Amino acid sequence: MRAERATEMRMDTFRADAEALRTVTNRARERGSAVIEFALASMIFLGFVFAIIDFGRALYAYEFVTYAARSGTRYAMVRGSACAQNGGGTSAVITACGSSTGVSAAQVQTFVQGLNLPGINPSTISVTTTWPDVGAGCSDSGARNGPGCPVLVVVQYPYQSTIPFFRITTLTLTAESEMVISQ
Repeated sequence: MRAERATEMRMDTFRADAEALRTVTNRARERGSAVIEFALASMIFLGFVFAIIDFGRALYAYEFVTYAARSGTRYAMVRGSACAQNGGGTSAVITACGSSTGVSAAQVQTFVQGLNLPGINPSTISVTTTWPDVGAGCSDSGARNGPGCPVLVVVQYPYQSTIPFFRITTLTLTAESEMVISQ
């Protein structure tokens, strides 16, 4: 009788060990699949996070471009051909006005590139300043920079995305501003 009980106990122990072994291997498989699921989900989540950050950077760069165009236009607007005459024609006034004939396109570009906002590379900013032939007395080459004539400033900035694993071509952000020269 005792021998039968010992054999039964050994069989029960063997069954329990086999079940425990099956449970351990099932848990190991589940743990392995959880690691894979976490890797896939975290890659998708981090992709969204980087996309949101990059979109914010692009919006910041576009806001800078519009600000630079407005500032460049205002800079040219108050430094027209009559600027030096209205200020008395002294050397300090002529320096502030750009020259005795007003500010040049190169001076507007230097001004815009000198704005220096963080995260913006000033050497890649392209500034085009023109004085359109619009209005009475603005078609003469000497009077284009005079009061009542428009000045147009176009600013372009190449934006490079920083999303990892996705190289988007460079986006050229462009803004233009036009104002009437006041002096």
